[in-house]
Amino acid sequence: MTTPTAALPGTVTAAPEPATPRTWTEQWLGQTDSPTWAGEAQRLLLAAALAGAFGAALGLRQGGAAILFAALGAPSGIVAVAAVAVPAFAIVLALADAPVDAMDLAHATSRAAARAGLFLAGIAPGAALLAVSCEDAITVTVVGFGGLALSGAIAARAFTSALEPRLVDAPRLTRIIMAWAMPAFLLFSAALAVRVWWIALPLLTRVS
Repeated sequence: MTTPTAALPGTVTAAPEPATPRTWTEQWLGQTDSPTWAGEAQRLLLAAALAGAFGAALGLRQGGAAILFAALGAPSGIVAVAAVAVPAFAIVLALADAPVDAMDLAHATSRAAARAGLFLAGIAPGAALLAVSCEDAITVTVVGFGGLALSGAIAARAFTSALEPRLVDAPRLTRIIMAWAMPAFLLFSAALAVRVWWIALPLLTRVS
């Protein structure tokens, strides 16, 4: 059995390296060890603001009040899923006796929304350039809904990956139920988001 040796007189022991500070991306997109309701609400608001940048970029095509309406319309699909689809999914989780509590669900939702919002903010400059330079409205519509659809796919993947570790050790019956419930929830969320975006972004539904 070895015993720790004391430092020799006159020797200088190296100080422990300070912990690397979390980056902005890691703070808002990464997993949180001890999530809080306030933190998850802030992350959801950030996601809405980032998605709003994409909407504002599309609104530049018409200018004026259309910029504001589009900036509010782009996050509406994300907010609708978080406010309507996720609470409904929470009921399914409770009925299936899944080992997922309300905080786990809120954390997965805000993390998925933040990833979608960051993606939309990233392509916002390109969308703005296309909106003000392209004469064909159909192209703008395809790009607009295409970007929103890709952001939804990114959010869906982030949501499932956040909940998968919680469901690995669940009872067999629970895992069978969730194998059907999770795809159904994602399909319902996609349909809800598309419907809301279709109503909230009329500039994308006009052909002229």
